[in-house]
Amino acid sequence: MTVQGTNTVENNLHKLWEELEAARKMQDDWMNHGVDFVDLYVEDAGGDWLEKWGKNEEELEEIKINKVDVEAAKVAIGISDFWHTELLETALSSRGDRSQNQCYAGQEVKHKRLSLLGGAIFGAVVTDRLYREYPDLDCDAISTLKARLADNQKLSEFAQSLNLKELNWRVCSGQKTDQIEYNRFLAETFEALLGAIYLEFDRDFFRAGNWLIQKLIEPTLGEHLDLTQQSKGTLENELKRREILGAEILEAIAIDYLYNRFPDRNSSQLTRWKNLLGAKEIFPKEFKTKLGSHYLELESNFSRTRDWLVDNFIKTAVDELEDETGDRLQ
Repeated sequence: MTVQGTNTVENNLHKLWEELEAARKMQDDWMNHGVDFVDLYVEDAGGDWLEKWGKNEEELEEIKINKVDVEAAKVAIGISDFWHTELLETALSSRGDRSQNQCYAGQEVKHKRLSLLGGAIFGAVVTDRLYREYPDLDCDAISTLKARLADNQKLSEFAQSLNLKELNWRVCSGQKTDQIEYNRFLAETFEALLGAIYLEFDRDFFRAGNWLIQKLIEPTLGEHLDLTQQSKGTLENELKRREILGAEILEAIAIDYLYNRFPDRNSSQLTRWKNLLGAKEIFPKEFKTKLGSHYLELESNFSRTRDWLVDNFIKTAVDELEDETGDRLQ
């Protein structure tokens, strides 16, 4: 048995022992104090705790139902040694109406942050794959195909193909949601799951990309022969292809950097920071095309491209934005 497995068994046994001890102590208190033993366990024994008992049980039952089955999730995504299980719990624990419940608000913020990160990584992985797999593919076909794959309907299909019970959710505030809203929920959850996988792989773009391509993207490309067979071997087309590639790489690196630099900012704030970076005009003319070329010169190494881009442009620009805005973007 591995060290991790041994620790898990020991932790479970310890929890069981604590629960048995608590039950034994409660029984002893009942025998020693009679019905007055309730005073030892309920602060307001004379209040309305009994009337609220049923409501508390319902809340506990909801928590139990909505608890993420981490081991089943590992099997579904094909990553049995997924270590940072809290990322899986965050990615898969969202429910559409939970943001109205204070106890779930913090988890929902984390979920949306993961979704923003995963969405950016998804766009870069797909565009990189299309660029390299189809060397003469028309630039417009790349944009159209990427948009098809990133559509909520398609992302929801990707999510459902994983057969996770956490995605079998159709009720919001007691009412069944419509299909469009359900697809939005599934798409967002799938993006959050990809964000979790990317972080689990220590922000390794290649490994996360391989997981996405092999499990979901590659089997799908055959459905889009109307686009993948559109070729245009001209210099103008190649420059435009590199611009599209550079734009997606820039988006992914910017979101990745902001996500890690500002762990307490919500997804809307991170998006605003990213937009401010674009408006700041820190990049030279035709930068996206040049970034695409630089990425290829670095043999499509995302980590090296990220380090270069952050060190030479993004970090300084964000530092300046912090000085200019102060706490207004908090």
